[in-house]
Amino acid sequence: MNLTLIGAVKGAITYKEQEIVELLKTPKVKLNHGTTFTGKPDTCLFCDDKNIIKINSKLNLDLKKSISWATSHLEQEQKLQVHHPAKTWFVATINDRIIIGNITPRLTALHIYTNLNYLTAVFALYFRIAQDFKLRLDEGLSNFAVTETGELYYIDDDIYRWDRFISCGQMLGVYIRSLSWLTTELASQLGKIIHQLILKYFNDPQYLTVLAEQLRHVFLSEQQAIIANSLINALNPQQQLASINIDQSRYIALLADIHANLPALETVLDFLETKNITQVLVLGDIVGYGKNPNACIETLKAQTNFLILKGNHDHALATGNFEQGFSKTAQAALQWSLDKVSTDNKKWLLELPPMLRHKDWLAVHGAPIDPTFFNAYVYEMTYEDNLDELQKKEIPICFHGHTHIPGVYGRLGSRYDKHYTEKNIELKQFKHALICPGSVGIPRVKPLDAAQFAIYDKELKQVQFISLL
Repeated sequence: MNLTLIGAVKGAITYKEQEIVELLKTPKVKLNHGTTFTGKPDTCLFCDDKNIIKINSKLNLDLKKSISWATSHLEQEQKLQVHHPAKTWFVATINDRIIIGNITPRLTALHIYTNLNYLTAVFALYFRIAQDFKLRLDEGLSNFAVTETGELYYIDDDIYRWDRFISCGQMLGVYIRSLSWLTTELASQLGKIIHQLILKYFNDPQYLTVLAEQLRHVFLSEQQAIIANSLINALNPQQQLASINIDQSRYIALLADIHANLPALETVLDFLETKNITQVLVLGDIVGYGKNPNACIETLKAQTNFLILKGNHDHALATGNFEQGFSKTAQAALQWSLDKVSTDNKKWLLELPPMLRHKDWLAVHGAPIDPTFFNAYVYEMTYEDNLDELQKKEIPICFHGHTHIPGVYGRLGSRYDKHYTEKNIELKQFKHALICPGSVGIPRVKPLDAAQFAIYDKELKQVQFISLL
């Protein structure tokens, strides 16, 4: 057997070649789900009381490529610093077959034993890697292990692209299903811990809602759902459910995409006052493009009966992150707005909810199928998928903005969908409906110089689209 040591995760290599050779001569460890040793079918393990060797049997490379592959993995692990510092990669030739492997101290995997402190360490490690490197560790507890003194390390060899909490929410559901000790009280504690860690590593309350909504739709038993709700409520205590005040009036005005156009906003508010309509749902994008971002924010903050969502422009201005996902014009407008909006108003924008749930409807800026709530669009290419999402979640109505195009995408039957653009639309005919009021500040359908919005009649289940010149 010929063996080449590639390097250790941190510091000098502590393993000797003969130590690895002798361990490779021992019988392979059987892998079984839920037992001490678990793993992918193409993984081979060799272990004794102190160390474990892991071989990826699916790789079939020549010596030069094997060394390059192992070196690349080692360099990534040296950058991330999530594995045990003594973990050492090697390439060996056995009976003319080249294998790539690593050896690491034997640790206790968390699927064997875990507690709230260990879960805290897992999420701290997980969120650090997500924020610093936009990468995702495999969330399964069998991929994390602790030393005898309680130090936690990642023991899987695979790292994935960050997916904005989608897998994280799914795995939280797995934790709830599999950890018998996770009571409602401990789940609440865990929710508070995750809340603090997300704010620490991401400094963005947006992600509290993203993760909470991912977990909310994981399949769980009735008792498990109670535990999950305890975690969700602690994770995202500021998430607004649509206030009971929204049910005190027959009408709800729907406003979207104001985009710092103060005259248009004032025109709409004056109209609503003449009609004695006090309940207003603002579907995001208060700022962007227009020249009065701070004044528009102050105007909306002064309203007591308004439910206000955050749009992608609002979030970008609040965080200062608008290098991606925006046109050059939008970027320029947001850059110009940075010093025009007060620090307190940026904080107010940041803390706006990205979605609202009511027993009768859902409200987002972007699209119900989007886990971030304000980046995706409901338009000709996506409306059927979004109606499918409403159908899957048994949501009859979704109010949204973002497209600046007033109208209703309605589903009459199981898949009979159509875009309706009449001034008055009866909603009772639809099993599910996506409703966009158009844009107050920057309309994209004629008349382009009008402030566009809509009024929802809860009693008659109708929506009226209005343009004010």
